Amino acid sequence: MFLNPDNLLNAGSFLLLYIITFLIGKGIKTAISPYNLNKELTEKNNIALAISTAGYFIGITAVYVGVYDGPNFDSWLMNVVHIGGYSLLGVVLINVSRFINDKLILYKFSNNKEIIEDQNMGTGFVQAASYIASGLIIGGALHSEGGNIITSLAFFIFGQICLILFALLYDWLTPYSVHGEIENENTAAGLGFSGGFIAIGIIVMKGVSGKFISWTDNLSNLAFNIEILFIYLIFVRFFFDKVIIPNADLNKQIAVKKSISAGLLEFIISISFSITLFYIINHT
Repeated sequence: MFLNPDNLLNAGSFLLLYIITFLIGKGIKTAISPYNLNKELTEKNNIALAISTAGYFIGITAVYVGVYDGPNFDSWLMNVVHIGGYSLLGVVLINVSRFINDKLILYKFSNNKEIIEDQNMGTGFVQAASYIASGLIIGGALHSEGGNIITSLAFFIFGQICLILFALLYDWLTPYSVHGEIENENTAAGLGFSGGFIAIGIIVMKGVSGKFISWTDNLSNLAFNIEILFIYLIFVRFFFDKVIIPNADLNKQIAVKKSISAGLLEFIISISFSITLFYIINHT
């Protein structure tokens, strides 16, 4: 539906609310970061941090859109309070996800050192993907009809567990050390890993955004979808290796040749297959 005089004021107010949420999110990131965010992005032209920060803002946007598109009230004021309050909760949770990423996913090295001192773009991509995946999951959880803050927090925790399990599975599947390659500034390895991260976020978002029926029904359904996705992503990587680049070894392209083109293709194909699965689940 296009804007018209009847809904222009309403749309404008929620666009303003998004801008406020966006600015609060930036303020929180600036306040808790152990470095000068503006100086790194401008004076030092830190591309790795720019990639990570871009992912952070996409994550905030995913949260806001998820809440805005969820259940609403008849009162404009109640909608503003509901959307604004839950969006701010989502911003806080995205920053919690950064801590989880640092301590439980890329735990073998210092993320801040890699991004700030080394300007490691591979680490930047993984951190950005973590923000985006978490934003999708949080937006989906806060979108859920029939849920509340408790169910939203529970689904956020479940989603983070899924991301951690995926990181372990991915590291186990690859013949090279994902952490080692990313720490050695292998952007291709960071890209390939990041694509799977966002793919997981898309499907978990789908699983947590539906109507909340009961803990047993929702969690068992979500767990089944995640199991299918893990198997699916293994197939996707095999498909990419044997069909998309049949005359080359994907692992060699990433770990030895550090081919950004191979990492980028893996990134895009993982997300593309996940989006397809998202809509297949929606129509079956």
